[in-house]
Amino acid sequence: MRTLADCDSDMLAGYWDGLTANDDHEPGANHSHSYRHGWRNGRDDRNKSPRSTASYIREEADKARAADMNR
Repeated sequence: MRTLADCDSDMLAGYWDGLTANDDHEPGANHSHSYRHGWRNGRDDRNKSPRSTASYIREEADKARAADMNR
């Protein structure tokens, strides 16, 4: 079982990868939910285009962590 710290680490790694990516192709299912959530946030920051409200994105983050911790 994954811990909250594992999920947050994946989210941060995904964020940095999304922030520095050369394209907007989202990572596949071989990455954790937390990583993919972080990647989308990094991409959005790189493109200066948030995909939703901050409160909704926080809810997405909670759902991604829960999905990863229940694997």
